[in-house]
Amino acid sequence: MSKFEQLIERSVPFSALILLIALLGACGGQGGDGSGDDDDDDSDTAGDVDADGDSDGDADSDADADGDTESDSACGEANIDFEIVTPTVVLLVDQSGSMTSSFDDHNRWDTVGIVLFDPTDGVVKQLEADVRFGLTLYTSENGYDGGDCPLLINVPPAMNNYTPIAEAFNSADPEQDTPTGESVTAVADMLVADSEAERRVIVLATDGEPDTCEEPNPQNGQEESVAAAEAAFAQGVSLYIISVGDDVSDEHMQDMANAGLGVQPGEPDVPFYQATSTQALIEAFEDIINGVRSCVLELDGQVQPSMVDQCVVEIDDEEIIYNDPDGWQLNNPSEIELVGQACEDIQAGEVSIDVSCPCDAIIVVE
Repeated sequence: MSKFEQLIERSVPFSALILLIALLGACGGQGGDGSGDDDDDDSDTAGDVDADGDSDGDADSDADADGDTESDSACGEANIDFEIVTPTVVLLVDQSGSMTSSFDDHNRWDTVGIVLFDPTDGVVKQLEADVRFGLTLYTSENGYDGGDCPLLINVPPAMNNYTPIAEAFNSADPEQDTPTGESVTAVADMLVADSEAERRVIVLATDGEPDTCEEPNPQNGQEESVAAAEAAFAQGVSLYIISVGDDVSDEHMQDMANAGLGVQPGEPDVPFYQATSTQALIEAFEDIINGVRSCVLELDGQVQPSMVDQCVVEIDDEEIIYNDPDGWQLNNPSEIELVGQACEDIQAGEVSIDVSCPCDAIIVVE
């Protein structure tokens, strides 16, 4: 039994998303009118002066008159591949000294490591093929008075990145302070500069109120941290926050959660995650990372918008409805998005997706 299983007997229900697209042709055409042969000793119809066996007057073997060999009036079967937008997720983990505090049967630091990096059941191990994971550990040694601030250990995002991330975490130990705002800014800047990143996400796991590089004590860095989360969102980087333990105030957690997702004054609050047990920590990471896995399908062709309502989308052989709040929509001719319950269904585990359209609704991009 792994260390993870010793903490809690639970199988994390993550599976790679299986995606199947078959865009089936439903239109067709016939070349020639079947009116019989002409007088020129070939097999084409009367009035055709060539000997290619079709009913047009050009020298090719199809039934149109454009001189090529493609039967443009018949589309047969068309297949279009697609890709899901892969999220880039940086795990920003507080490396302050308080992470040595007790948490269930371990301390906070070790529990975060087991939940994320257990070699069998850890979240990163389970999802490394579906998410571009990166890692940043952050702390300082008395702010600027101790030298560079923040002190960061970085593993750049990549697919199948479990081994370098796990090795970096397991080689580190909790240190001293919590310069959260400056660390959020550094990671957001890195993500913005990452040309491979499409959906950019920070998952912040911290166990205490933030300080700053200018003032490592007392912990008065709340305003700077919220401002950093707001600035990150303005650059296209979403931020989610998990409290490891209950030492972070609900007020600051809510402020950070709202800032990280661009919530404006007067709008409803978004959830924040306060984990006071191993089970709650597992659920927090699962909920966030499953939630940022994309429901957008980028097609290798184009759907004609005027005919999109003739397409059928199925999840596990069950049809979902076009333009329904829990169905699917066409964002643009090359992009389908599953929404509402349909999106939640594919984020929750292994499914098959099938899309079928009449062939004349599809433009194949070569």
